[in-house]
Amino acid sequence: MEVILKSDIKGLGKTLDLVNVKKGYAQNFLFPKQLATQATPRNKELLEKDRAAAEVYYLKERKAAESLAEELKNVSVTIPVKTYEGEKLYGSITSKEVAAKLKENGIDIERKQIDISEPIKNLGMYTIKVLLPPDIETKIKLWVISDESEKVKDPE
Repeated sequence: MEVILKSDIKGLGKTLDLVNVKKGYAQNFLFPKQLATQATPRNKELLEKDRAAAEVYYLKERKAAESLAEELKNVSVTIPVKTYEGEKLYGSITSKEVAAKLKENGIDIERKQIDISEPIKNLGMYTIKVLLPPDIETKIKLWVISDESEKVKDPE
């Protein structure tokens, strides 16, 4: 069954792609969640018009994302944390904390756009990947430092 995707679906396609899927997948998953619409002749005509408008929108969004990526290349975030035994952290640094620090600096990035590949559980400098739509990657520096005023003893 031919369907037109209304949003990006990993492993299937991007918004406004015309794809073939099994009838049950379309009727039981894609249509109820409004992720796709049936590819009727009328919808195919509308698709061509929508693609032209989407291309203009895509180019505008890409330019804005590239500008933000350039700005982020020079960004450094410092997060003070509680430590024990010198350089070990209680818990770990999450993308939510990094997004909050960026927001404090006037940069609005959602936490799901921040890719922390492995848990940050020690003090130090880390390079964090930031994924900007559409398909633009950049990196920021994250400094995890000890907050001496909140330093505590070993929990044992």
